[in-house]
Parts: sequence; C-alpha cells; structure tokens
Amino acid sequence: MKKILVVSESLGEPNHKRGIFHFTRELIRSLDAEGHELTLIVETTRRYRKLRRRQRRTRLLPADSRLIELLALYRFLDETDLNESMTRSGLRRSIDWFTHRIRMCTSWEFGLCFLRAMGVLPARVKLIENRSGGFEYIPTDLRHLELFRHFLLESGFYSYQDISALMRLPPPRIDARDYDIILVDTPTRVAIKRRPDAKVVCVVHDLLPLTDLRLSDVATRLFLSRLFTSLNQADELAFVSNYSMNRFRELLPQFGHLPARVVYPRTRFDTPDVARIPVSTNHAARPTFVVIVSAEPRKNLNAVIRAFRKMPQADLIVIGYAGGASRMASLPPNIRFAGYVEEYEKATLIADAHGLIMPSFAEGFGVPIIEALAANTPVLCSDIPVFREVAGELADYFDPFSTESICTSVERMLARQDEWRGKIRACRNELAERFGYHTQARDFLVHLAAGEDLISVPNTTAGAPVLDGLAAHGT
Repeated sequence: MKKILVVSESLGEPNHKRGIFHFTRELIRSLDAEGHELTLIVETTRRYRKLRRRQRRTRLLPADSRLIELLALYRFLDETDLNESMTRSGLRRSIDWFTHRIRMCTSWEFGLCFLRAMGVLPARVKLIENRSGGFEYIPTDLRHLELFRHFLLESGFYSYQDISALMRLPPPRIDARDYDIILVDTPTRVAIKRRPDAKVVCVVHDLLPLTDLRLSDVATRLFLSRLFTSLNQADELAFVSNYSMNRFRELLPQFGHLPARVVYPRTRFDTPDVARIPVSTNHAARPTFVVIVSAEPRKNLNAVIRAFRKMPQADLIVIGYAGGASRMASLPPNIRFAGYVEEYEKATLIADAHGLIMPSFAEGFGVPIIEALAANTPVLCSDIPVFREVAGELADYFDPFSTESICTSVERMLARQDEWRGKIRACRNELAERFGYHTQARDFLVHLAAGEDLISVPNTTAGAPVLDGLAAHGT
C-alpha cells in the first residue's frame, strides 16, 4: 500500500468537468480499489473559515467533530455553476475573473500562502479526516471524494499559484514528507518538500497552450510557468497518449532524461446493461447524434453545425458550453444545445445516440470516444493522429475542415449502424482492458512498485484485427 498525496486543481477547487477531472477521478477510483491511502490537497477560503468559527462559537457539536468543516469543503468543491457562463457576455466573464483575482489577493488566505512561499512562515500540515458518512447523501459528481482518507488543507493554494505565476512571486509550498508518491495531475506551480525516496509524478495531458494559435498570451504564460516548475521537480512523467508524449519530446527535448510512460484516461466498461446491448438496437426512428464541446475554436463545433444544416433528417445534441454558437442566427430546428449535464444524463444521451461526433482539430486524448465505445455507440471523428491512436479501426474518420466530409461520415454511419455496433461489441474485452478504470492504477504504479526504468512497451494482448490500429498501453 502506498500513501499518495494528490495535487489536483480539478478536484481541489470548483474547476471540474474537464478532461483532467475525468482522468483524475477514474485514477482515484482505481487507486482506491487497489487499497492505497489517498489524501487530497484542498484550498481553504473565507467561507470555510467563517463556518469553522461559527461551529466553535456555538459549541453544539463535539470538539472533534469535522461535520461543519467537511460540509464547507464539499459545498465549495461543488459550487461552480458551469451553465451560468452561457448567458453572460465575454466582457462580463472577464470582469468576474479579475474581480475574483482581486478578492483573492486581498484575502487572509492569500497572505498566508504568500508568507509560506516566501519562507517567512513554516509550511504546516493540517489534515482533516474525511468522515463523509455523516452526510445524508453525496451528489453523483462528488462521490469520488469519499475515497480520500484525508484532506490536506492549504490556505488559498490553487488560487495563489496562478497569481504567483503572473506576478512572478515564489510558488506555494507544501510539506509532503509523509507520502510515498506525490501525484500532480497537471503541470502545477508548487514547491514540494518530500522525502528523498518519495516520487513526484506529473501528468501531462497536452501542450496545447504552446501549440494552439487561438489561445491567449496569458494562458501560454501561465502554462509555461506551471510546466517549468513541475518539470524541475518531477521524478517521472505520465502522458495521456503516445501522441502527447511524442509531441513533448519534439518540443522539449531538454527534458528527455525524465522517465516517461503513457497512462490512458479510463472509463467504466462494467455496466451490466451496457454489456448486454444487442448488436441491433431499437433506437428512435429519427437519428440522433451527440457532440461534446467547450467554447474553444479547436473543438470545431461550427463545422458540425454547418453539416447538420444540410441534414434535416438527423438531430444533433450539443453537450457542454458552446459559447456564441448557441446564439447563432437562424439555427436549424434539428440542433439542440443541452449545456452541461449530469454524468448519468450524459451517459444516457451517448448510449441512445446513433453516433458520437468528435470534430476537433487538436486534442491530447479524447475522452468522449472511450465513453461512446463503453456504451457501444459508434464514433465519428476527425482524422487526426491522436484519434487514430485511441479508436483505431473502431471509428469512422472525416476531414475536420470539410463540411461535406462530415456529412458523408454521418451518412455512412446511418447506413452501417449494426456493423459498427457489432465491431465495438466484439472488441469489448480488449477495450475494457485498455480503457477500463480497473487497470489504470496498475499502469500508473507498475514501474514505481518495481523500481524499473520507464519505457514504452507495446501491448501484446491478442485481439481482433480491428484493434490493430489502437496504440499500446505505453506502460
């Protein structure tokens, strides 16, 4: 059993429902199933401080009770309304961002984090045992938090790290000497104090802030600062795809000495109802396709919308924050914007669809692809290297720059529904081994446990010919 400290902005503050969140959530489930002891760094805020003070003043609960403190932390981790931004202008979102940063810079939590980063105050360890059994119920999107034995509380930790990068202040410091492994689930600006035998593993999902021309200069500056800090402390790197690892080696060859491997994002392939899906499904007479996006040009949503203008015989459901696309003039009636939806609703929409469309120009992996394959739903995606690595011959590919190519792919998928579903079903065991969450901890820890050098090893699992195009585990 390993003692693992998780540094995760996507789990440690209300900034979730992204690819990083999905990767870390499934990894936590897998590590817990293997019996490892997990601790999550959570930043504390003014609200947490006020509720804790209120508890102490009332003296209603026992002195060792953590109920009020845990309530504050759980509510904080779930407080973000991801649909709210769909009705607010870009200017308003920018003002809110700056207002939040100013509020953080004038908070007591920011001051404490800054003084610890400067070395004026010692880095103190404050653990709270995660007694979530005292809650009446925990929402679906927060149930992974039950798997952490402790929360390590750090004042304004995640909020300060970005300010420190922008203002060139010292990075926040944490004392991780009690842990065997420090998992940093995306490049993070943090100074880690640990034992000589402890390992820091940093996960790199992609290098898009360095390669995407449409991202802002601020995003690139922040990412460079985070990446530089993490790489200089990491003992090992984990990448979410061979494509991401190869791009890293091309762009940053000076860090080629760091041991690296690929650990794919995972999902659940063990739902009994899904496992028994027949080859021929009884879908509604009207075809429906699903696309999962965010308001980024690389997601290429407008091309899919143009394609479905030409295909009134099929419906398109857009999941996620679509930005200005949802307010386009003269939107056809066969396109519906669902916004952000709960995990169970997203899974239902994917399972009921005739196909999932991934039209991106660039990705680090493509989690919706494996979610669709787990639901036995056909996949249509851009013909880019990382999607070829993930889906192999289990997807229909199109040119993301061509509306006609997308239309043709949809028509092919409608004409060959049973064939595509049969191919996916035939490879279900291989897909579960490659992308099922139960194997993620094994692939993440195998070399750490054995003390071996990390290299990319081809997958030798025997499978159907349609899996030949899939990449190896890389572990």
